[in-house]
Amino acid sequence: MILRAPRAAPATSINTRVLLLCQVVGLASAVSIQFVGSLVGKWLAVDIRLATLPVAVMVLSSALGTWPASQLMRHFGRKRCFIASALLAAGCLALAARAVHRFDFWLFCAAVFGVGLHGSFVQQYRFAILEGQQSSRAPRLLTLIQLASAVGIFPGISLFGLLEGRTSDYVPRVLLILALLQVLAALSLLLYRPQGAFVTEVSATPDARARALYWPMVAMGAGAFLVMSLLMVPTPLQMCGFEQYMIQEASWVIQVHLLSMYLPSLSISAILKRVSIAWLQGLGLLFLLVGFLISWVPGMGGHMLGLALVGVGWCFVFVTATTLVARSRSGPERFRAQGLNDLCVFAASGAASLTSGALLSALGWSGLLNLGLLLVLGLMALAWHVHRTATP
Repeated sequence: MILRAPRAAPATSINTRVLLLCQVVGLASAVSIQFVGSLVGKWLAVDIRLATLPVAVMVLSSALGTWPASQLMRHFGRKRCFIASALLAAGCLALAARAVHRFDFWLFCAAVFGVGLHGSFVQQYRFAILEGQQSSRAPRLLTLIQLASAVGIFPGISLFGLLEGRTSDYVPRVLLILALLQVLAALSLLLYRPQGAFVTEVSATPDARARALYWPMVAMGAGAFLVMSLLMVPTPLQMCGFEQYMIQEASWVIQVHLLSMYLPSLSISAILKRVSIAWLQGLGLLFLLVGFLISWVPGMGGHMLGLALVGVGWCFVFVTATTLVARSRSGPERFRAQGLNDLCVFAASGAASLTSGALLSALGWSGLLNLGLLLVLGLMALAWHVHRTATP
């Protein structure tokens, strides 16, 4: 047993590097579709109310693929499924490029559906990274996963801004570059060596207060995704389609927003050592409220600062709600509880992505912001009520 440990370390290190690389590439593909999907939808769809349909299709396909992805890996192993999903993403991104070139809206939606299915496997990378690792290394590895997610924001979105103006078919070209990156990710996965053991997970006794707050926190997490998606998804459409900004300028706004979503999570553990979950959740809701108010300010500054604050607010609300959901159940019961939570979150995000284009068309930008403000105020009322009445 003592002699086997040193031989396992190199494979574990290679696995971590390969999967972190694939995390960056996988996030780059998903974020690029989130960014450009509504713009391509506006160019290709006859009805502007369908403009955000591609983004909604990707979100919903990621949700639908979560359970099948876990079962496929159970039967065929992680390595084969990871390689197959990366090649699926490469093919679908190439098909999406073809759809844009042919001005075929429904073919583009079908291609995006496959990219969303790949996202179901990307969600499994974090579990694969933790396999075969000592429990003491888990916090550091989770931090690396978050940083890889943050790095994945830049490649695809930056390429759209870089190629805009240099060629008329820059969208298909970026999609083809992303397809090539997925092929390279699939080749790198040939180095992956499946591990036999998982990080040990201690199933603590559920927190009585968290148990009482389970459904309100599910609603808070889903609501945070709803209001965030309601603003993020149509912002490129509003900036480039109605306010005549360049793709590059809209890309800066979305990149700042996504960084604001991911980077604060690295400090939440330290913050929660000093303040309560209820206090941090309230602060997140305040960030959401101020972000929507600042989004009223005309110009690029209003879009950038507003979405940045909404990103930070989403992070605080979603992470605190998820923390209480995780504490509310233990043992086998926790899988069902967490599954229901994820289903509600995906449903809320998909609903916002699907309807935001129609809402923008029907209500205008001001009306959309008014609706977002009402939803945030509703979440604030819910949080105040449940944290005030919950038993300490």
